[in-house]
Amino acid sequence: MKYILDTNIISELIKTNPNQKVLHFLNTIQEKDIYLSSITIGEIYFGIQKLPYGKKQTKLLSWVEEQLLPRFHNKVIVIDTDVMLQWAILTNTLKTKGTPLPIMDSLIGATCLAKKFTLITRNEKDFKNINIQIINPFNS
Repeated sequence: MKYILDTNIISELIKTNPNQKVLHFLNTIQEKDIYLSSITIGEIYFGIQKLPYGKKQTKLLSWVEEQLLPRFHNKVIVIDTDVMLQWAILTNTLKTKGTPLPIMDSLIGATCLAKKFTLITRNEKDFKNINIQIINPFNS
């Protein structure tokens, strides 16, 4: 099985006191099966850019460049034609049902659909209307 880690899972890993259930869950799956969406890279980097310039921002930028990106080298799933075609279908379907998603979440969901990934996220409710497998390690 292949997994995509949602942004909230990656964010948990750099907390001073990360959730132990999340850490335990991630230790039960093989590193080779863990991927990121390019959307998550953008969301993380955006969040860091919003911080005021200083020690915290510098530390987080170093973490991205020295740890996160090397760890997921060649394991970042990009938004390609297959994902965009799935996104168009998904977005139209959800809009028609009256349950639209924010663009970033719908792109992550479309990525999971197109590439057959299981999504690891805390935000189960955000993806409940998408036919993908979801694991919430906070509830494990």
